[in-house]
Amino acid sequence: MGRWISKLLVVVACILLTILFLIPVVVVQGLTNLSQLEVWFPFLKSILTIAFVSQIVTGYLPSLILQLFLKIVPPIMEFLSSIQGYISHSEIERSACNKVLWFTVWNIFFATVFSGSVLNQISIVLDPKNIPAKLAVVVPAQASFFIAYVVTSGWTSTSSELFRIIPLICSLMTKCCAESTDDEIEVPSIPYHRDIPRILFFGLLGIAYFFLAPVILPFLLVYFCLAYIIFRNQFINVYAPKHETAGKFWPIVHNLVIFSLVLMHAIAVGIFSLKKLSLASTLVLPLPVLTLLFNEYCRKRFLPIFKSYPAEILIKKDREDQNDALMSEFFDKLATTYQDPALMPIQYSADSDSLNRPLISSAETAM
Repeated sequence: MGRWISKLLVVVACILLTILFLIPVVVVQGLTNLSQLEVWFPFLKSILTIAFVSQIVTGYLPSLILQLFLKIVPPIMEFLSSIQGYISHSEIERSACNKVLWFTVWNIFFATVFSGSVLNQISIVLDPKNIPAKLAVVVPAQASFFIAYVVTSGWTSTSSELFRIIPLICSLMTKCCAESTDDEIEVPSIPYHRDIPRILFFGLLGIAYFFLAPVILPFLLVYFCLAYIIFRNQFINVYAPKHETAGKFWPIVHNLVIFSLVLMHAIAVGIFSLKKLSLASTLVLPLPVLTLLFNEYCRKRFLPIFKSYPAEILIKKDREDQNDALMSEFFDKLATTYQDPALMPIQYSADSDSLNRPLISSAETAM
């Protein structure tokens, strides 16, 4: 019962956080619209007429502000997952990864393309038949913003991962404030709940925009090349895994790819409908159905592997343990390592009170 209540509270907290995050999204969208910005701040009209300043304010600054607000989301989601009732680090991180991913998809993609208007997003949910047509109109209009977002969030964050400035500063401050030796330095582990959602979100941008605005593809290609080179170095020379997840993050990747494909199909149907290409729209309609059927096949065929270990792997592990010379010593210690408290003798003190005093005294027992 307690775990169910904690899950409900976490869901409510995630919904409230998602709604509150629409405030910076609205501010960011106001910065991308130069005419709206001049209405909000009339005294900046003379400064915004300068081409360089207007390009910085409407192009680079919005994505930078959004990225700064996004920095606080992964720690919050990790904390919410930790109080949700999960008992292992891998489950907590996997739950936080899922929360951060869908938070990013909703607040960065959908809230941005629909201009950050809460009433507009609610009307879209209440009228789902017009979703493809509205996506076809609003998604291409935000191509320049997402290109700047890839440069700001993708290139910058991936490059900063190589230097790890913030962990370096924290380590130096710790050494200055507390006495520590080299043996006390803890090897970091990669925060999956922070990096996996970011990579998957850029994959969603590539799938959704590759036929709407192909100019975004070179920027994404540079990002993925940088990410491969830098994270390969980090995995080899910097990070050390603290726990084994047994590949259980892969279903999250699979679900986001399927969602991205269905989203791309919906946008394509909307675009072909706006251009009055009925034949093209008809040919695209079976694609989301086939994608969902493929997803269902994968769920039935491969998802059980991520929930329970195959007998082949367990047999292989048992055979490896049989050949391990240390296992016999481990089994010898296992018998005496743990004792059930109910089977342990109760030690009464000499000044025991009436609550633990025997009902029959020793003198009466002797008689």
